[in-house]
Amino acid sequence: MPTILTNQGNHKKLLIAVRETDIQLTESFLEGGYQLVYCHTLDAAKMALEDGVDIVVAGVHFDGGAVFELLRYVRMNVAFGKLPFFVLLDTSERYNYSPAIIHGLKTAAKALGATALTDLGALVEKFGREEAIAILRRGILDTL
Repeated sequence: MPTILTNQGNHKKLLIAVRETDIQLTESFLEGGYQLVYCHTLDAAKMALEDGVDIVVAGVHFDGGAVFELLRYVRMNVAFGKLPFFVLLDTSERYNYSPAIIHGLKTAAKALGATALTDLGALVEKFGREEAIAILRRGILDTL
């Protein structure tokens, strides 16, 4: 079942498709007044989509790597096929991806119609934590 957390302010509903271990990381840049619907399985995410959301944010490790299955499901559905869909990758110290893997993830995200694939680790490394968070928030706000 999806877990819904409501913050005061903005009433936009964001579907957050991540592993339970990634909730804290996600909340660090999504605080500030959204209705957050956390899903940890593909089936729960599909249910949340049927209930209506304004944007989808999904980590590459969502449900054992089902992020692209979720993206394909969203893009193939007439009711929500045009929703903004952000794929998040973290190349910080926790993960050490080869450039070929990162290129493959970016290519797949683009080919399947993701709005963007954002490498959180690279963003923080390049701009610093606070500016990286501001960039992510602007990107989400710009699509709403």
